[in-house]
Amino acid sequence: MLSVKFDIQVVTNAEELSLKAAEEFVHRAEEAVQARGIFTIALAGGSTPKSLYTLLASDTASFREQVPWNKVHFFWGDERHVPPDHPDSNYRMVQERLLSQVPVPPENVHRILTENPDVGKAADEYEQVLGVVLRKLSPGAK
Repeated sequence: MLSVKFDIQVVTNAEELSLKAAEEFVHRAEEAVQARGIFTIALAGGSTPKSLYTLLASDTASFREQVPWNKVHFFWGDERHVPPDHPDSNYRMVQERLLSQVPVPPENVHRILTENPDVGKAADEYEQVLGVVLRKLSPGAK
C-alpha cells in the first residue's frame, strides 16, 4: 500500500502563498531533474496561480535562475474551451505570465488544442498527446 505524507502549511495571505509555491516549484524541479533528468508539471488555471507564475518568471526574484527551464515540460490540468488568445484562456495567462518570460523550449509546452470546435475531440486529442509525450519522457514505461 502506498503511504502518502502531507505537509500542510498555513500562510497568512496570497503573497506568502505564491512565495511558498514558488519555493516548492523550484525544489521539486531540482529534485526531479536530478533523479530523472526532467520535470513534468500540470498547471492550474484561473486567478489563484497567476502571481506564482509571475514570481517564477520575475527578474527580481531568484526563482527564475534556479529552474532548469530546458528540462521542464508543461501540461495543463484544466483549460477553458476558448481559443488560445482569448482572455479566458488558461494557456494565454500562463503564456503571458510565465512561458514568454523564461527560456522554455516550445517543444516542452504541451497545451490542449482548444481551437478544435469539438470539445470531446479536443479532449481525446490531448489524452493521446499525454500518452505519447509521457511515454517518451519516461523510458521503460509501457
